[in-house]
Amino acid sequence: MLMLIDTPDPRYQPEPREPWHRRHPRARICLPWVGCISCMVAAYMVPPLVTFILTVAALMLFFDGALALLPSGDGLWNNRQ
Repeated sequence: MLMLIDTPDPRYQPEPREPWHRRHPRARICLPWVGCISCMVAAYMVPPLVTFILTVAALMLFFDGALALLPSGDGLWNNRQ
């Protein structure tokens, strides 16, 4: 009897939320570029070794944001004619 009481009813489940990338479509592009700019600004004010590490991180973030502009799915990678 207790098992029937504790069993959740599928009719009363909460509505599924949209995925994060659908709720914030521009964040995949803008956040890496904001991180890139902040790494470059911070690299200007630190010692040379940390400057090198921050510059590499800035380049990685820049290309992450740039490659996010490419179409996803079958768009560019589909070779069928």
